[in-house]
Amino acid sequence: MPDALRPRILITRSDDSEERWENYADRVRAAGGEPIPFDVALYQRGDVSPAHDGLVLTGGADVDPARYGEPPHERLGDLVPARDEAEFTLVRAALADGRPLLAICRGMQVMNVASGGSLHQHLDEREPHRSRRGADGVTIDSGWHGVEVVGGTLLSRVTKAAHLRVNSRHHQAVTRARLAPGLVASGMTSEGGFEVVEAIEAPHHPFALGVQWHPERSDMAATPALRAGSGALFESFLNACAAGRATPESPFLYFGYGSSMDADRMRQTAPHARLIGPARLADHALAFSIESKNTWHGGVADILPSPGDEVWGALWVLSPEESQALDEHEGVFREPSAYRRVTVEVTTPAGDHVRCRSYQVVAPDPRTPLPSKAFKETLLRGARTVGLPAAYVARLAALPDNGRA
Repeated sequence: MPDALRPRILITRSDDSEERWENYADRVRAAGGEPIPFDVALYQRGDVSPAHDGLVLTGGADVDPARYGEPPHERLGDLVPARDEAEFTLVRAALADGRPLLAICRGMQVMNVASGGSLHQHLDEREPHRSRRGADGVTIDSGWHGVEVVGGTLLSRVTKAAHLRVNSRHHQAVTRARLAPGLVASGMTSEGGFEVVEAIEAPHHPFALGVQWHPERSDMAATPALRAGSGALFESFLNACAAGRATPESPFLYFGYGSSMDADRMRQTAPHARLIGPARLADHALAFSIESKNTWHGGVADILPSPGDEVWGALWVLSPEESQALDEHEGVFREPSAYRRVTVEVTTPAGDHVRCRSYQVVAPDPRTPLPSKAFKETLLRGARTVGLPAAYVARLAALPDNGRA
């Protein structure tokens, strides 16, 4: 993918950490992003950060306890005031602006303290959280433990798991009592006899997730069985970054393949939507899911990966002000969520490849129910208005329906 199409991800960088910045950058690239280093040592108060679509806060030195009004513990590590200043500024801006945030290890602790929380300054027991010398006496090995994922949270939706196995390399911790107001704990562990918050998130933010473990390290990233707590985090974060690239000054592209092809229905949700024309999504098939949704009586449209197939739809330009209305219409905020945001690359009839937002059913119905007659008619009306290829319109016309209005 051309770099210009990749979301720009600001990744904090500092020489106070034993963690490799390149590991974070590698995971971002693998998930489809373009990493941009932010050297915290160069930050001066009031500096404007480089343009970016998402922020990764990395691991490293302890947070100064003066930030939450406590004296230092005797086992407190080295402090880096310039890094605190830079990262507190960055995380508060991301939380205020709705910019996607993935905060890792120290980054999660910064996120919590910047939001009004505090930290348990030292875990007395090394196991299972703290790192230790490897067998060669030089390398630093991770600790390992389980994480219980709280249902109904962003972490639960991203990992699709109730339990994770993670690495661990920290001596400070967030606890329930020290969790910031407005944040929720979405991952917990009590292994080692002390309850620690392992993941936090801002529930009313598009994507603000902090994890205490290190998903960027090869001991997580290179192990397929641990993907839910590693690669899946970066992929979901990059999807959120791509979907949220619009700013108050810039519109965004939306690929609609279901009822949103019909202009009348689309403008009920987004009155100022502007139709660009048809677009093609390769290697996907049109499917149907969720047997009953309001008046459709079955047949909510979905897109499923299918090599060699294609789905045609409408490419719209929407103002960012109508973004939340679109999310609400698609059921992103329902409990449980009906659809999730996804980022897709579509091709226009002119041959242009563009990245845009779309939606996919969160829990597809394996029975793939037939669409209702009314829904099928809406699909056909929209397809003809948008100007989809005749062969694709014929495929839609040939779809059986469930006979219900």
